[in-house]
Amino acid sequence: MSRGHFIGLNHHRLMLADRLRMEAYEAAIAERVRPGMRVMDLGTGTGILALWAARAGAEVTAVEPHAVIAVARRLAETNGLADRITFIQGDARQLTLERPVDLVVTECMGNFFVTDEMQPVLRDLPRHLAPGGGTVPQRIRLSLGLATLPLWREQAFWMEPIGGFDFSAARDFAAQAAYVVACDPELMVSEAVTVADFALVEAPDVFTLDATLTCTRAVRVHALVGWFDARLTGAVTLSTAPGQRTHWGQMAFPLPETPVRPGDTVEARVTLDMDADGRSHYTWAGRIVRPGRDTVAFSRDTRRRFEGGADQGGG
Repeated sequence: MSRGHFIGLNHHRLMLADRLRMEAYEAAIAERVRPGMRVMDLGTGTGILALWAARAGAEVTAVEPHAVIAVARRLAETNGLADRITFIQGDARQLTLERPVDLVVTECMGNFFVTDEMQPVLRDLPRHLAPGGGTVPQRIRLSLGLATLPLWREQAFWMEPIGGFDFSAARDFAAQAAYVVACDPELMVSEAVTVADFALVEAPDVFTLDATLTCTRAVRVHALVGWFDARLTGAVTLSTAPGQRTHWGQMAFPLPETPVRPGDTVEARVTLDMDADGRSHYTWAGRIVRPGRDTVAFSRDTRRRFEGGADQGGG
């Protein structure tokens, strides 16, 4: 599992304080787990999913690659569930269980789902499952939309004088980065388009996401916005869409700031992949099509974030 995934107790605090996340997972585990079941908690962190499963009567194996597992062990002892949870520190891909499990629960999902090195771990999960076993989540859906989202802190900031100097050239570099945002629904200026829908255990290393998004009102468009919905069970879905206040937020991919009208379209391809070191990267390219006016092309790549040379918006 990723060397950088979920390091630091403060990040776990943010996850535990995420009411939507907590309510969804607690409900899903209550629905799926029955006394006597064998359950694996993949990426247990501070152990909350393992604790819920153990409380429901399961025999739990909690796997975590990082030292935070010490916190999970202590919490299991504090709550009288240490006898129902076996903690293993290590990479789940290198683990062979004595007996397969009936259910794997995991919350190893990053912003816009992709997180460093996790897809290979997720694809390995069927090896640990007994016949008829399942996972929570079951499926993941990725969506894209358009937003009028000036990204003041991330981009427009550079347009103001700083220390008596013109720092505006830095904005070209900032445009090559993707940003985690909390986007309000009223900032969205297109309908959402589903760009991927897959079983958790079939998560690919590389996503190529194509979308044609139609503008619904006259605004200045600033970004593609991406998010995921995780179907935890047949009855429980956890959404990170705009307006859903989760710790994941949404992922914003800056576009050339361009005035658009209803019916204008943005044709985009977003690619999510990993480099040899397991770090996630994004590229997004396409064009803003405005009938009767110029078409605005764009091409951005987080690998180029210190190369600059960003494209420019239309007038």
